[in-house]
Amino acid sequence: MYLTIKNIFRFVLVIGCGWGLALLLGLFEGRFELNQLVFYTIQSNLLVFFAYLYLLIKSIAKSLSLKQAWSADFSPNSMGALTLIIVITGLIYNFILVPTISDTSGYAVNSFSDILVHTFTPIMVFVDWIIFANTSNMKKIKPWTWAILPLLYWVFTIVRAQIGGPIAGFGSYYPYFFIDADQLGWTWVIINVLVLLLVFVLFGYLMKLIAWITNRFKPFTK
Repeated sequence: MYLTIKNIFRFVLVIGCGWGLALLLGLFEGRFELNQLVFYTIQSNLLVFFAYLYLLIKSIAKSLSLKQAWSADFSPNSMGALTLIIVITGLIYNFILVPTISDTSGYAVNSFSDILVHTFTPIMVFVDWIIFANTSNMKKIKPWTWAILPLLYWVFTIVRAQIGGPIAGFGSYYPYFFIDADQLGWTWVIINVLVLLLVFVLFGYLMKLIAWITNRFKPFTK
């Protein structure tokens, strides 16, 4: 088997991400928690899981064909979008949501599944961006485009709230308190979303700066 350090790292990433998803979706108990799919955490982790699984399969197939180690990447802009999407998952959960969860809520903040999807996967993908992702073509990295997917998720939550009932076991039509139009009103929700989008874009440009700094020190991009 022709394996690069990059592909081994990504294999660990996929295993950890998939494990966390399986736990939260109830797959190990023989069920499928459909209501979990409304959460940004699950959607972003699913996107990362299937994206990196595809890269792994493509890398292994091409390595076997070439009879030498080879690793795949999406375009620099796509890799950046993937990274930002999951890093934001970790930041929002750990710094915005966790402080609002009371000790009596019954929610296991430090459960193994939560650590995998909210901390392990975001850190692993961010490290991949810094060390392994091929970001040599800086002109193709456009962080302002990366906010489109989070914006589409917000649209999804609005549509789901209008046509669906309260989220099972959650007691609200909206998955997160800061976009709950029923509780906050549309003015505050729009302000919150605009602020978050601005943070997404700014963090995206920080990632671009990091990529520019680390490009010359990346030995494992191939």
